[in-house]
Amino acid sequence: MRNIIALFPYLFLVAQLSSKPYAWPVYAFQNGVHFKTTKERVKVLKELGYDGIGSAKLAQSELPLPQRLKLYDEAGLKLFSFYVGGRLGPKGHSYAKEISQAIKDLKGRDTILELFVLGSKKANTDEQAVAFVREIADQAKESGLRIVLYPHAGFYVDTLGDAVRVARKCKRNNVGVMFNLCHYLKVEPKTDLKAALTEAKPLLWQVSTSGAKKGGNGWGELIQTLDRGDYDQKVLFGILRHLGFQGNVGFQCYAIRGDSRENLKRSIEAWKQLYSK
Repeated sequence: MRNIIALFPYLFLVAQLSSKPYAWPVYAFQNGVHFKTTKERVKVLKELGYDGIGSAKLAQSELPLPQRLKLYDEAGLKLFSFYVGGRLGPKGHSYAKEISQAIKDLKGRDTILELFVLGSKKANTDEQAVAFVREIADQAKESGLRIVLYPHAGFYVDTLGDAVRVARKCKRNNVGVMFNLCHYLKVEPKTDLKAALTEAKPLLWQVSTSGAKKGGNGWGELIQTLDRGDYDQKVLFGILRHLGFQGNVGFQCYAIRGDSRENLKRSIEAWKQLYSK
């Protein structure tokens, strides 16, 4: 009995350690990492404490993809995701063939394809969207890659609910969804956030956020550095913590004015104040 009692402090410590909150990996969207070369991007992100870069563009680099990947690997950083997509048409869909080559180059990596789906809600259908997503997903499957449907204002898939519905219809285990705060606030600000995230939970593999103004409409109001705006980040991430979300978190940086390094610094420092690693 005494031996059991003596173990209590140890057991308490183990319980405390095992209950430590999951530390979400964080990356900066490439649209806010404005430096001339990949080497400079890597250097700045490393110095500021980011885990890597994401929502990257296939074409926006001076280096071929394998060389870009090598530089991030050598720095201990990760290229989390690429922002790619296609367009639905009256007789099928189209997309850049560079996507297929990138999928081959990324084989065996834990890299996510953020897939946007352009189209008209009046002229296009879920069946057309599913056909497009399945085509990309099946290619990605051969390389061991995952896809998240990226809700974007004005696109066929523009809400988290749209993404979840289409992803389920795809019936592919490498297809999930992404939540984007700025597009949520732009397209469906009155949607119940907790309900939407709860519905998406099994498929929610990636999240993006930014400083934002409640009730804002333009991107200048909805996409700011994380230390700006009056949107309560603790509400969003409190829900995600409650749901057990263990995916990646990206900082949307589209069209944020000012010095790139300073903006990136402001956001990562605000994040560390919210969730210290």
